[in-house]
Amino acid sequence: MKKTFPIIFTLITLSIAGILFIQITWVQGLMILARNQLNDKVNQSAVDVSNEASKKFKSGISFRFPKTPQGLNDDLHVHTFDPSVANIYNDKELGELIQAALNKNGLSDLKVDYALADKTGIIRLKSSQFYNFYTDTSSNTLQVRVSVIPEDDRIEFAGPFETIIIIVPKVRSYILHDLQWIILGAILFILIVLAAFFITVRSLVTQRKLNEIKRDFINNMTHELKTPLSTISLAVDALKSPKVQNETKSIDYFSNIIKEENERMNKHVEVILQAAQLEKRDYELNKQPVDVHDLLFGVLDSFKLQLDAKPSQIQTNFDADFSVIQVDEEYLLHVFSNLIDNAIKYSKDFIDITVATVSLPAEIQITIEDKGIGMDATTAKHIFEKFYRAHTGNLHNVKGFGLGMSYVKWVIDIHKGKIKVQSELGKGTKLVITLPVVHPK
Repeated sequence: MKKTFPIIFTLITLSIAGILFIQITWVQGLMILARNQLNDKVNQSAVDVSNEASKKFKSGISFRFPKTPQGLNDDLHVHTFDPSVANIYNDKELGELIQAALNKNGLSDLKVDYALADKTGIIRLKSSQFYNFYTDTSSNTLQVRVSVIPEDDRIEFAGPFETIIIIVPKVRSYILHDLQWIILGAILFILIVLAAFFITVRSLVTQRKLNEIKRDFINNMTHELKTPLSTISLAVDALKSPKVQNETKSIDYFSNIIKEENERMNKHVEVILQAAQLEKRDYELNKQPVDVHDLLFGVLDSFKLQLDAKPSQIQTNFDADFSVIQVDEEYLLHVFSNLIDNAIKYSKDFIDITVATVSLPAEIQITIEDKGIGMDATTAKHIFEKFYRAHTGNLHNVKGFGLGMSYVKWVIDIHKGKIKVQSELGKGTKLVITLPVVHPK
């Protein structure tokens, strides 16, 4: 897994980068195509306006020539006539003509500015916002120019001609709005691909972590079970010795060793079974009214021999007014046993533990506090995760599988309670549990 993970990660990253590049390039190409199509339609609209204006010259203009002066011959004198679109339309009429042409070419929602320039380039007609965008040379503005060529066979026209100018401001915004569903679909597809990439990588990382945890758990479990088995084997061999068989004290000593190591193995097996039960989430609660104070006294009494073996001090401040809760006694017994056991294991040379209870509205708060080695913020954050074990530096006498606190959290959760940890490295740990109480009717 260690060797293949970087390869898999690299291949997936390259694939995602390739897909993103293709998607972005496709969207950019689509926007260029849409701009070209918009330019063609606007240009066609301008041509339609030019044709309409040219027809006006042919059908709507009457040419009047002055009479021949007296004393001159009757030959026809040639007069020049300079027609102009500005003489046919005003600003508003030109705008309506342009809008009609845009509607005809499927651009009814396009907002444009326009102007009419004469032969010398002077603006004769214009929209109100024309000069705001006329000098804008950025790619966000589209400008189309079409000359108006009069169609009239009665007079010969020579260029240059008048020019219709149509400006489309904020082209990118219009194109993005026009292609919004296509672009949103592309973005959604990219997000789906990125989400799949994230989930895949996270799954690989989780799987890698689980493999490491599994390996550590097997190694730890093997060591934890091998040690008592070796001790029992040595004790059995010693009992077979004729010298030991003749001494009652020696028999009792080695018999007690076998019993203690057997109980130790039973505890390990019980922890593993608890973990299996937690994994399956298969449980049945046998809830009954239980007095928390009596339960805590019983747990503390079960650790009496262990506490007497070292300098220790246990304080009990049971101040809760009502301490009866509806719980499965066996489950909660394991919880308190795990917490007291941890308080003892992670204590310093002197064991100092305080167990307290106080009443809350509809709840009882149970606090188990020690003055042990404590833990840092990172450890406190992960303490309830399965298989997680605090790093204890040079302290090697603390055994376990990293399952106790996850089991504690699970039991408290299924009883609708809460648990939180407060700890400071070198100063101790405080665990606060709240559980609903059963008030007498």
